[in-house]
Amino acid sequence: MRMSGVPVRRSAAALIIGDEILTGKTLDTNSNFLAKFLFARGVDLKRVEVIPDDMDDIGESVKRLSDTFDYVFTSGGIGPTHDDLTYEAIARAFELDLGLDESIVAEMKRIQPDVELNESRLRMATIPTKSEKLETEGLWVPLVVVNSNVYVLPGVPSILERMLNAASSRFGNGLPPRSRRIVYTKMHEGDLAESVGKIASKYSQVAIGSYPRTEKTHRYNVKITIEADDQAQVEACASEVVLAINGVDDVDKL
Repeated sequence: MRMSGVPVRRSAAALIIGDEILTGKTLDTNSNFLAKFLFARGVDLKRVEVIPDDMDDIGESVKRLSDTFDYVFTSGGIGPTHDDLTYEAIARAFELDLGLDESIVAEMKRIQPDVELNESRLRMATIPTKSEKLETEGLWVPLVVVNSNVYVLPGVPSILERMLNAASSRFGNGLPPRSRRIVYTKMHEGDLAESVGKIASKYSQVAIGSYPRTEKTHRYNVKITIEADDQAQVEACASEVVLAINGVDDVDKL
């Protein structure tokens, strides 16, 4: 994607599906992995939504996000049980049929020859028609791509991570990650907010984030992040932040 000859970063959204996330039974780590994975590839993760195992919610969300962002990554709801509704909901959203994919069945048989292919397991091989399948070595389940930009992933973190790493070359458009500097300080947010705010006003193209410590073992009180496409702007801004808050770029120096 380009605007006036200048490359524009691709955008992405993550759709985390599962009642277990919303009720606190399972801790979502997939969105955090996706954020780091996409940042490293120069892609801007713009939205993370968490929704229940509901056909209408899934369909509405995935269609809206697909229309808005370059990439949509769904996580969860493609297993063998009654509450795994993602494939069907996505098929409905894009007015596609569902069909048993014999190539997936063949991979199931090859990789797990001793497992009975009952009706429940075959649900996991029943995917939207006209979708693309990306293979991951050692896995029978493919990364299914619908509408050219919706990547349907499992909720199991280890499998999701393997599948994304195997398909990593598809994401981004050659732009490097944004430049980033981190500054640590013993000051507290209430004491540094005014000075950092003035610096932020001066560097309008730089994103400055302020994060207080979350663990008593942390040696700092506040961590400031400075990010932008322009490395020179990041370095200049970081230098001013360091002076304003008596900060360091190595937490061990505090």
